[in-house]
Amino acid sequence: MARGHPPRPRARTARRRAASGRSPVGGGRSVNPFPVPGLVSVVMLVRNRLEYTRRALASLARASGDVEVVVVDNGSDDGTAEHLAGLDLGHPLVVLRHEDDRGGSERRNVGAAEARGEFLLFLDNDVVLDDPGVVEVLAAELAADPGLAAVSPLLLYPGEGELVQCAGGGSTADGRIGSIGRGRPLGEEHRAHREQTWAPTAALMVRHTSFRRVGGFDEAFDPVSLCEDVDLCCRLRADGERIRYVGSVAVRHFEGTTFNHVGHDKLPIWKRHMRVIRGRWADLFAAGPAHPPEDLEWAPVEKDYTDLDRPRVSVLADPAAASADLSFFASDRVLATAGPADVRVVLVGAGAGAVPAVPGVRVVGVADADLGARLSAARAHGAPWALGDGTRLVETVPAEGVVVLAPDPDAVLTALRRGLHVLLDKNAVADLPLLVEAARRAPGRCAVDLPLAHHPELTALGKAITEGRAGVPTSFAVRLDRPEVAGRDVVAEIGPDVVDAVERVLGAPVTGVREVVATRGRARAAVVSGGVTGTVEVGWGEPLCRVSVTGTAGAPAAELAAPPVSGAYVDFLGALRGGPAPLTDLDAVDGLFGVVQEWRAKAAALLAGGEPGR
Repeated sequence: MARGHPPRPRARTARRRAASGRSPVGGGRSVNPFPVPGLVSVVMLVRNRLEYTRRALASLARASGDVEVVVVDNGSDDGTAEHLAGLDLGHPLVVLRHEDDRGGSERRNVGAAEARGEFLLFLDNDVVLDDPGVVEVLAAELAADPGLAAVSPLLLYPGEGELVQCAGGGSTADGRIGSIGRGRPLGEEHRAHREQTWAPTAALMVRHTSFRRVGGFDEAFDPVSLCEDVDLCCRLRADGERIRYVGSVAVRHFEGTTFNHVGHDKLPIWKRHMRVIRGRWADLFAAGPAHPPEDLEWAPVEKDYTDLDRPRVSVLADPAAASADLSFFASDRVLATAGPADVRVVLVGAGAGAVPAVPGVRVVGVADADLGARLSAARAHGAPWALGDGTRLVETVPAEGVVVLAPDPDAVLTALRRGLHVLLDKNAVADLPLLVEAARRAPGRCAVDLPLAHHPELTALGKAITEGRAGVPTSFAVRLDRPEVAGRDVVAEIGPDVVDAVERVLGAPVTGVREVVATRGRARAAVVSGGVTGTVEVGWGEPLCRVSVTGTAGAPAAELAAPPVSGAYVDFLGALRGGPAPLTDLDAVDGLFGVVQEWRAKAAALLAGGEPGR
């Protein structure tokens, strides 16, 4: 089996219209063991969008050659089922009806398992075949070359102009991938037949035996199937077969209409999937067939499908003016390159603080109940969205990450459920057990902004101690000062930072506090970490962290200035770009907040009783 994660069979039930005399799928996937030579099985996934499906099937009715059509209906409720029930294509038609809406990879696999053809033509329901001979030409290309696993035609945008959408899937020698010719006027170079790295499932014909051998589409890309076509083609190529672009035939594709129905924002999902794809297949991309980088340059387009009889697609005069969601691939062309792409974040509780300006990060929305605060934050970041409600911001504005600066559990839970990464300010950690449990269960991750996290000097000191190279510590002292923050008590504001510093140096959690001393501007306590007792102190003053450890070689000590960009913020952005889970993950550091809450309660009791001492 080639690399990747082939789909696992799952029991499904489906209803079909009796068109070929075969029994229904129910009780598990049926697989036709002996594909019919020369037969092309068109597998089309539909979910509402009847106006597109009607046009696609009408164009298939005119297709020449030996064709059957397998339509997989993912719970349409707009009349699609009734239309399919009364349809006569002139070709055998199988309708597999599902009451739920599942991902495209799984349901295309279901359709392929029911198909009888030697060749499988995966066709989106927003594709129109103007040329009746397209299916025959693609099948002939596969039949003539046993080393071919798949072929794809030229994809054009709909409308009067001959504007290229995809003249094959290409890659460069340095491992970049993209659609060739996108947004360019149709030229002779787009009509060639040539080998390609990958091809889109909008119109992809695959040899049935090859499809089975590599396990079909990887269902790990569901429920929003983006990049599953790239992965399938790469598995076919890794198995020793080739993919060819057949530019002599073309279809028209109403791009962007088939994957918005599952309630997900497609752009961040595509970003995550692209990172998976690069991790799996970077070597295969680099192996070619290589294209020069200019072949993969994309021209952003503006699409108007208001009148499907007269669709209009035009190239933007100013490519830099393309909005984030103006079109699918063209919106973030940099994602086709090997370098890091811009990530988008929204700020909840924007008036409670600020986030640093980091290259490659765009603040696209802010939320705060205070009108003045949110408008000020929106102006400061150039954010186009400014809303009063944090949950609505998370639900409305497309972004990959959410920075929460003031307590708003509902916004955090909404973000986690949507699969977004969340970075919490220390003061935004409200209802800790609820958030920890949600972070454990949800597809999104939740981290906490601890400024000294991953500070290189702290990291080096902690490594020397935990590896035993500096001897065995007998005690420690950590003191942390920060500029005064009006209206916040010193323990709540910087207590988590000093406890986190101890845990990173000693390599063990802090368990409880005692011998607390507190004034309005300074607090001290004795704590235990890994069986070693030491002191921690926080106060208002010049920003500096002083660390000393006794009982170790040279009595290591350090004076650390806070970094301009928090280590946890860098950690968070790395996760947004597809890196590992944050080391400041809430589930990993939640224990220190229990210690800080205990410390804060004891300090508050002392101050309330007028006792600035023990």
